[in-house]
Amino acid sequence: MQTKYFFSLLCICVLLQTSLSRAQAQESVKTEREYRIKPEIVPQKAKDFIATFHINRSVKWLQEVGDDGASLEAKFRYKGQRHSVEFTTDGVLEDIEIVIGLGELPEETKQEITSYFTQEFDYFKVEKIQAQYNNTVKEIINRTAKNLVSSSLIPHYEVVVKTRNSGKKSKRYEVLFNEKGAFISRSQVSIRRDNILRF
Repeated sequence: MQTKYFFSLLCICVLLQTSLSRAQAQESVKTEREYRIKPEIVPQKAKDFIATFHINRSVKWLQEVGDDGASLEAKFRYKGQRHSVEFTTDGVLEDIEIVIGLGELPEETKQEITSYFTQEFDYFKVEKIQAQYNNTVKEIINRTAKNLVSSSLIPHYEVVVKTRNSGKKSKRYEVLFNEKGAFISRSQVSIRRDNILRF
């Protein structure tokens, strides 16, 4: 009898530990800081890629330092949309993010994303959505910056959302979805960066 009780207790502990591990794996705390940097210290290959956009206004160059290391970012407006292009510190292209509105998402994708937030939180407010193109460098460059938005490249969607559950303080998350709106991951944002992100 004691053996059976012990075995049942052990199973419960294992299940609880597994659930906790999954929850921790699903959600992490993301700490990032961004600093303005001078164009003179940006690798030439990064500046050459940005030049293909033929931007008439100035580009904001930033260094982003986070839990997973450092990177460089170029922020600018192109054809009325806010763009963020990320490079390694050596100037190698990593991804391109384009700020879009909720209404610009495909209808089914929008419904999936909205459904996720409705199930997870009592209250939520979408603050920003970015279409994230993180295909290989070759695929992005072959499309050219000029027609990237209208290309067939498949984006992920990075959503910054302010949330609150009953009886708890509000939290801000950065949530990643695939092109169909299926959940991939989420991180709690511990430091607001909108003093730099705003244009």
